[in-house]
Amino acid sequence: MTQDPHFLLKQYVEDVRHPQVSGFELLDLLSTRSALVEGEVHLSSTERRRLEKADACLLAAASIILAQLSEIAPLPELRRRANVPPSHWWWYLEKLVRAERAAL
Repeated sequence: MTQDPHFLLKQYVEDVRHPQVSGFELLDLLSTRSALVEGEVHLSSTERRRLEKADACLLAAASIILAQLSEIAPLPELRRRANVPPSHWWWYLEKLVRAERAAL
């Protein structure tokens, strides 16, 4: 059963505001974002804008989130365990952080 995308969005928007939590909580954040993909078509245009802003917050905190997740296990390992598809970019923060550093 798919979870309510409106609830998931509310949870995701709140969670990305607090990137300095435990790696386990951030793992939940990434899972919530993945669950949102299925219900994204049911979001209003206003909710989609909120999602885009929350994604921007996630990107802005990518280094912090990556550091916290690394306390659990390397992100590639967590990604493998969760069987994450390549389209779920939020699970590839180490690559995004590396690309950002290379661009500087």
